[in-house]
Amino acid sequence: MAMHLLGMLSSVDPRWELPALALLVEVLDYLDGSSRDRVLRILSRNLQSQCPERQRLALRGLLVLAVDPSKAKSIASHSESLLELLHHADGELVGMTLSVFLTVLRGKDIRAIISTAPRLAEALRPLFDNDNTHVQLLSIRLFQEVMELLAEEGTQPLETQVHQSLVPLFILGHDDSQSVAEAAREALLCSARFLKRRDLEKLLRREQHFKFCDCLVRTS
Repeated sequence: MAMHLLGMLSSVDPRWELPALALLVEVLDYLDGSSRDRVLRILSRNLQSQCPERQRLALRGLLVLAVDPSKAKSIASHSESLLELLHHADGELVGMTLSVFLTVLRGKDIRAIISTAPRLAEALRPLFDNDNTHVQLLSIRLFQEVMELLAEEGTQPLETQVHQSLVPLFILGHDDSQSVAEAAREALLCSARFLKRRDLEKLLRREQHFKFCDCLVRTS
């Protein structure tokens, strides 16, 4: 069935493309590695569609493929399309895109994302204030994952974005949502370590928030 669906999606007849794609996503686990390469090309094409349903199905498929670390680099090669989706008005699409990035990053392949990291971090900062709590949470966690992966590669490519994240993360550390507040505090502490600001890290660990704010103002 999976191979038949692949054939249908490779044809020029558009009538069956959407239902075939929906079924294919459900049976991706049954395809071998070489067939998954064909699937990735199909998903990439639909990722760039103007149809939210096609984009949603493509993201669902990428989430299945991203579990395989060997596919991380191939998926990361489509980061331009994924970055564009982070600006989408549909919170569900944004959340799924964040999940794809998170799954790829957890494969620990730094090479797959190192060139994308600065722009990814820049795209994430506005999402800290998203109306969707799930999007907020995923964006903060992804921001931290990027920092932790690149920490040993040198801070220069990401230093500006991390500096600019300090104030938003500090504010979110007092958010009404406990999960968002906890994630923000953890990411803020990670930011201080990333920037090698032991003074800020010390104040955060001691929960000396007023002194932390004062220190930020004096060094800004």
